[in-house]
Amino acid sequence: MSTSRKILIGAIVVVVVVVGGAVAWQSNKGVSTPAAGAETARTADRTIELIPAELHTIKPRGLVDVVRFTGTTQPVDQTIVKSRVAGRLAEVLVREGDHVAKGQVLARFEVAELQAKVNERRSAVEAARADARWTARDRSDKESLASRNIVSQSAADQARATAENRSSMVAVAEAQLEVAMRNLADAQVVAPFDAVVGERIANQGESLPIDGKIMTLLDTSHVEIAAQMPAADVVRLKVDQPVTATLEGFDDRVFNGRIARISPTTQVGSRSIPVYVEIIDRHESLRGGLFGTGTVIVKEKNHALAVPVSAMRKDDQGEFVLAIENAVLVRKPVGVVRTWSRGELVEVKGLESGMQIVSAPLPGLRAGQRVKIVETR
Repeated sequence: MSTSRKILIGAIVVVVVVVGGAVAWQSNKGVSTPAAGAETARTADRTIELIPAELHTIKPRGLVDVVRFTGTTQPVDQTIVKSRVAGRLAEVLVREGDHVAKGQVLARFEVAELQAKVNERRSAVEAARADARWTARDRSDKESLASRNIVSQSAADQARATAENRSSMVAVAEAQLEVAMRNLADAQVVAPFDAVVGERIANQGESLPIDGKIMTLLDTSHVEIAAQMPAADVVRLKVDQPVTATLEGFDDRVFNGRIARISPTTQVGSRSIPVYVEIIDRHESLRGGLFGTGTVIVKEKNHALAVPVSAMRKDDQGEFVLAIENAVLVRKPVGVVRTWSRGELVEVKGLESGMQIVSAPLPGLRAGQRVKIVETR
């Protein structure tokens, strides 16, 4: 066999091998393509399992927006009882923690000097009245004699002026007597309202000036909560708004209250604003210094449709939720009205009552996926 013939046979063998390999590769490719497509279809048709806790049913509901606060109780009515007269305390009749009624005697001053002053002023009144009576008669006599030209007109005028002066002196003496009698009455210190003695400052035998401190009185049955609140919450409050509060030591009892006062300025350093909440319900066990918490409803709306904020989704087309219809996820566009409950709920429009939506923040869900609700024990 010649060399050229051998080369020709070898070339033919190479061509056959190459063509056979290509055919085999194309054959394998044709088999694998349908298998990959089937796998993709199985992924798209896979059913997503959801539990009831991951779903929310749309229905009309009442929405409320509340402001919460914490603070410490303090008596609404409290005062420092002070002396109205200068003198020595003869006795102090109450001590710290004693309950006293309005008008009850709390302390007494020594009254000897005050009684002597009253007696002196009473005598001065009697003397002034006697002098006024004598000058009145003298005036009458002088005016009668002057009308008959027995005495001069100037003498009659002098008598009239003297009588008027003595009459005014009676008024002065009576006013001084009234002051002395009031001082004598003020020697007995009485309670201005029903209260509890908070602190006894002065004791028996001490000499006090006018306005000397004797004791403090607190009406602990009527308290208010002094709360420090951020400005963002305070701007939503107004005086007389109703409040519900719970107080330390009263378990789950709820007290009714109202916003009594709102400070016009913030506290230096904290930038918080003092707000005073009056507890309307009276209770004899209330005390100052109790820790209290409460809520104020600043806005409410009935028969509104709202969804949890975790149910809201957003894409290039806008905000939407995923609803379940015939076991398939469906994209439902929504319009946001406003947020409630400190951002936990979103009031929306565009949904219907009874619609079931996905409320759990599951990022892998897409519209068109089939779902199955799995009950949990």
